[in-house]
Order: sequence, then structure tokens, then C-alpha cells
Amino acid sequence: MRYPRVDLHVHTTFSDGRSPIEDVVRAAEANELEGLAITDHVYNPSGRVEWLEKAAEELSRAEPRIGVVLGVEVTKVGLSGLSIGEWLRRRAGIIVCEHPVPARARCLREYLELVLRGVELVVTTPGVDVLAHPLNLGRAGVVEDFRVLGREFLDEVARLVAGAGVAVEVMSQMYWWYPRMSITAFTDAYVEFIRLCKHHGASFSIGSDAHSACGVGNTRWAVRVLERAGVTRDEVWLPEPLR
Repeated sequence: MRYPRVDLHVHTTFSDGRSPIEDVVRAAEANELEGLAITDHVYNPSGRVEWLEKAAEELSRAEPRIGVVLGVEVTKVGLSGLSIGEWLRRRAGIIVCEHPVPARARCLREYLELVLRGVELVVTTPGVDVLAHPLNLGRAGVVEDFRVLGREFLDEVARLVAGAGVAVEVMSQMYWWYPRMSITAFTDAYVEFIRLCKHHGASFSIGSDAHSACGVGNTRWAVRVLERAGVTRDEVWLPEPLR
């Protein structure tokens, strides 16, 4: 399957990335990407994001020869509520948002209920385009094996995201969150989750979560997961400027 050659989750020095926008854009061009989304972290999405205007100026100076969308990743979301302000919604070309990852719970069932609440909070918030690296739970100390989540829980997550019309991100460094699983075992398990998302009618976003220029366009694992899950090109989501 030939998917769009895009990377829709990249960080720069405007948050915790190590490379400036110019270097990130050049890396995207060197790797023959057709489209790039710069998604630096935002911790308070309800108000004005000062650095976004400066980033737009820097992007303009970089004179990209491919489609580049300037957006944000909303980070450190709590279960108490989430609001994407009108200022940000008007200016960000893409808004990806991570769901809360609980630190602990009395039992696995309670933990998964909290995760589900967090996913629902994010995908039902107006303005969110993409659910970033869904179910990145493996380093929180509760769920070390993705398979423990179970089909019923995964199906409920898939149904929620698809029903909200928010794209499911398939991020190429997802395996990092589950260091106690082999790459093969984790990949097999995540493919099954993506299949469930596809079954419920979800769309999918491709990203690297690169934090330096050398990682831009590193989407091979994501593409492999999409291929194995039977995702078609038409089911791959793109922000409006890249369509």
C-alpha cells in the first residue's frame, strides 16, 4: 500500500525538540516527504500561545518546498477538563492531543476506567484533530504488557475515537512505551488494536514524534502497522492544507 509520505508529529526547539524549524524542514525535504506537521507542546491550550507566532515567522524564513503545517501537541492533560481556545483553533493547522496516563489505581479495572475517561475527554473536545500515541501506558508502572488491556477495552477505545471523528495516530516510536515486550509481540498486539479502530471506521494519522531533525520521516514502523491492519490510503487522515 502506498500511503502519503507524511510525518504529522514532529517537535522543534520551540518545545523539547533539539533542532530548529529550518533543520526539521530540510530533513523532511531530504527524506522526500510530501508533507510535514510541526507539533510542539502546548500545556495551556485555552489561551494565546505566544511562541506559535514566532514559529510561523521562522517557518516562513525556512522557505519550505513541501507542504508544512504548523500546529501543536496538547500535553499533560488532566481528567478535570480540557478546553481548546478559539485563538489556538483559528491558528493551528493541526491539533494533536495526548490522553491522560494515570499514575496509579487500586486495581487494573479501575486504572482502565480512568484511561477510558481520559480518552473520551480528549476525543470529544472540540478542536482536537488527532489522538496522539494512544495507550502509551507501559512506562507508568501499571500496564507493562499491551496484551493485558484485553480486546473488550481496546474495542471500547476504538469505538470512542472513531465515533468522535478524531484520527488515531500511529506513531513509529510507540514500542518505546513498552520496553518489557519484544518488538514482534508489541507490533502484533498494536496491529490488532488498529484493526479494531479500522473496524469502527476510524481514520489514521502517521507520525514519528521526532525530537530532532535526524528522526523526521522515520515512519516505517507506523506504515508497517497500517499495512498489516489493512488500512487503505483513503483511511489515512491529512490536515486540510496537505489534502
